[in-house]
Amino acid sequence: MSNNPLFLRKYVCPLCKTSFKSNSIRSSAVYVERREPDLHVIYRGHSPLHYSIIVCPTCEYASSNSTFNESLPAEIEVPLARALNILKRDGRPDFGGERDADLALQCFRLAVRTAQLKKVPPGELAGVFLGTAWVARETGQGEIESKYRKEALKYYLEAYNSSSEIGNLNDLQAAYLIGELYRQEKNYQEAVNWFNVVISNPQIKSHPSIEKMAREQWALSREEAQREKE
Repeated sequence: MSNNPLFLRKYVCPLCKTSFKSNSIRSSAVYVERREPDLHVIYRGHSPLHYSIIVCPTCEYASSNSTFNESLPAEIEVPLARALNILKRDGRPDFGGERDADLALQCFRLAVRTAQLKKVPPGELAGVFLGTAWVARETGQGEIESKYRKEALKYYLEAYNSSSEIGNLNDLQAAYLIGELYRQEKNYQEAVNWFNVVISNPQIKSHPSIEKMAREQWALSREEAQREKE
């Protein structure tokens, strides 16, 4: 068995039908170091997050590795292909090879563009924006992180308020995440309000890890709000 943590996986672009290969990480090579309050996972060594977006080398269609091969609705194929062709730039790097955080950030930005052009549901779009913010944080680009975090918050709120699906998050997790994104944007009162939504939910005792995080971040938000007033 290979000691290389990376292996090539085959994909077929659902838009231009190009067959290509892109690197993935073996599950045996994934080591979680810690989880941050906004659910961002820090890995030791190679990060699965960096390889979670697949980019077609021909048309630059970009999407999650779990859904990349899914067929597209016929009515969006032509306008999507036309839009991506207009936006495509020459001289792009090889997205199918090994990626660092900077290259992963380029992939996520292409995924944001694709998701917007596809007009995906707000919960799905929020997840792509948040992933982009996470990777921007890893590169140390705070302004870019904040830009994408604000967009993630906007679409999480839209999805939550319309009772739409929010990726793989349940309502408690989504409310907690909204609170944490507000806290990171220094809107402490809204953060406290959303953490209260989580803590006061009748089902919270069935989700002890979320309750613990919500109580900790609720207290932190109040402390930060108080310091801001001093």
